Formats: sequence, structure tokens, C-alpha cells
Amino acid sequence: MTKKNNSNYKKAGYGAGNIGMGENPALLIVDFQKAFTDPDSPMGGSESIKKAVIRTSEILPKIRKLNIPIIHTLVAYRYDKKDMGLWEKKVSKLSEVIIGTKWAELDDKVINEKDEIVITKKMPSAFFNTNLINILINKRIDTLLIGGCTTSGCVRATVIDSFSFGFKPIVLEDCVGDQGIEPHEANLFDINNRYGDIILSKNIVSHLEELYV
Repeated sequence: MTKKNNSNYKKAGYGAGNIGMGENPALLIVDFQKAFTDPDSPMGGSESIKKAVIRTSEILPKIRKLNIPIIHTLVAYRYDKKDMGLWEKKVSKLSEVIIGTKWAELDDKVINEKDEIVITKKMPSAFFNTNLINILINKRIDTLLIGGCTTSGCVRATVIDSFSFGFKPIVLEDCVGDQGIEPHEANLFDINNRYGDIILSKNIVSHLEELYV
């Protein structure tokens, strides 16, 4: 991002302040599934995503001890691909992410415990045509702590919808990853200025422990 563009952002009023955390947060982990985390997958092998998964696996035990709701999403499609929409035209390798196959499984490092919710989605946002809103309302959630992949795709789409529906989005900076570093950094910059807060996971965990321990 050039200095001129930074100046234009500030002039337009972006990044004027922080959204902050509400009283009832939940952790939403977007698409940390083997299709994106396993180096043998056609879409896997990203160092950025690998680091994000490892960091997420390190904070998950601490979050679980605090009894904060944890929700996982994964993307998966029918064998006949009739539920893929336009994905085949833009990201054809997603057609290999079929329900019931290895690529539709959560990564072993973040695999959910029995009381954690797993939502299967078809499109970028975790909100689109899923029951996520009902889950959040039922649990009286007002803040979403968001990790996962990819930063420029499903994470960004989920952040925008979280913002749009009034759930405060906080992205755990070191718990999100992308196949490309440029879109990763650009989207973190843009999210921080438009839709949510970008905070390191250790700072979030420390804040939560102060609240709940």
C-alpha cells in the first residue's frame, strides 16, 4: 500500500476507531480443513496457512478451558457438484472437495471436541445459507473471534457479514492464512480499516482469561 493510498484512506475516514469486544464472544474457525491445510491436497501446502493452523492449535486448549463457544466451518460439495454454484468457473479445484472425503475433514490439529459445532457451507461466508445466525442468537453471542482461511476469501467474506449483521468481528491476526502473502496482508489491512479489529491471538487470550478466570 503506497503512502498516497494510505493518505486517501485516512482522508476518507477509514480506520477511525476500533469496534472492540462485547460481553459474549465465540471463536469461529473458518475452513481449517484438510483441503487447505494438507500439503498433499491440490489446494494445500501454504506456509501461511500452516503457521495459522499451528497457532490456532496452541490457543484452542486455553479457549476451551474458558468454556467460550467454538464453531468450525468447512466447505464441501455433492459428488454431482450440483451445489457448487459458480465455483467451477473460478476455482475448479474446489470440485475435489467432496462430502465424506478426506478433503472435507477438519485438520487434526484443530479437530473439534464433542460439544463444538461444525457447519458445512457452500460459499465464502460462514453466514450464507447456514444456521450460523440462529446459533449465535441462541447463545446470545455479540462478538466473533475469527481465525481460519483464506484471509482474502472466506475469512474476509465472513468478517463482512459479521459486521453487516451486527456481530463484532475480531480477526486473530496470527490465526488466519492465505495461499498468497500479498492478498493476505492487503485484506488484513482493509478489514482493519473498514469492518473489524485485527488483534494478535495472545492479546485476545490474555483479555479473555482476565474476564473469565
